[in-house]
Amino acid sequence: MFARASVGLGYSSFENADGEESLTADGLGIKLHGKLGAYVMPNLALHANMGFVTYSDFREARYGLSMYVDHDFYVLSSVFVGAGATYYVPGWNNVYFSGAFGMTGYRLNCRKYSGNTGLHAFSFDVEAGKDWWVSEHVGLGVSLAFNSHEYWSDDDGVFRSSSVMLLFSVTLN
Repeated sequence: MFARASVGLGYSSFENADGEESLTADGLGIKLHGKLGAYVMPNLALHANMGFVTYSDFREARYGLSMYVDHDFYVLSSVFVGAGATYYVPGWNNVYFSGAFGMTGYRLNCRKYSGNTGLHAFSFDVEAGKDWWVSEHVGLGVSLAFNSHEYWSDDDGVFRSSSVMLLFSVTLN
């Protein structure tokens, strides 16, 4: 069995542009990420992934003119669902590399758009980190993760987001 739960902070950015208007958010973000799977060979685990990212510092632009947006009525987050692999490099003292592909959906509540996009955005997530085993089956770790998502909608324009996060995790074997 392989299971990892992570939480972290970092930089996240989002843009929804449709030609005349755009909504952007770039600043502090929070990421929650979980992986559940199994080792298929020594040092290599295959897993299902689920992640959640929030975005902040909203701005709107109309015909290229940017303006600050009140945070109180804006909600923006993304959910990632996918499959991936984690590889522990032999001889590197529990250093690992992980990657996943999947789909992302956005939740927005603002003047321009309110609702869920559904899981339409193609997504990938890459991560490099290190675990310190505190017992035979439990490890505490730290990693640096990058993810990117993009979705094109004829009605709502292009939804594009990415984040770079410092994650802290608990791993179970």
